[in-house]
Amino acid sequence: MSQKLGEDKASKRKRKAPKLSVVAERPQGVVISLARGQGKDANGLTAKQEAFAQGVGSRGETLAAAYRAAYDAEGMSPAAIHVAACRLMDNASVALRVNALVAAKQASASHDAARIRRHVIDRLHAESMDPDNPPAARVRSLELLGKLDVVQAFRERVATEQVDAAPADLAATLEARLRAVLGKAG
Repeated sequence: MSQKLGEDKASKRKRKAPKLSVVAERPQGVVISLARGQGKDANGLTAKQEAFAQGVGSRGETLAAAYRAAYDAEGMSPAAIHVAACRLMDNASVALRVNALVAAKQASASHDAARIRRHVIDRLHAESMDPDNPPAARVRSLELLGKLDVVQAFRERVATEQVDAAPADLAATLEARLRAVLGKAG
């Protein structure tokens, strides 16, 4: 009987053992999720820490919202949640993961923006050259191309002049210029 009891405990221990495997290098942003109680992932984070990092880094959630989503915060006051989320963010591994996720998100966004910008420029160029388009549409395409910050064909240039003079001299100069402008208009 005692031998059977010992076998039951041994079989339970075997079932509870985490099923981890060594993971080769993986591309940035690829998430390896763990089930509860499986230890740490390739980033050195538990499943809850990874969920928190994903919330903050990938989805842009606040620390408190990410903490509530990843951990059981029921019964915790908002202040306690804030403190726990800040402490979690102080963990070097969590902070590194959040920074990596934010960097990946920003790189993706800048790539998307550059791709869209290139598409818009290409389409405007094609529309401006298409002889089947009405002349007004071609002119408008050229106008929009000219307004691009790279081209700046329609940029207004304002020149400023710095005058080092006494206030009385400035007032006299302004009055003279006003008389000249009003004299031309009248």
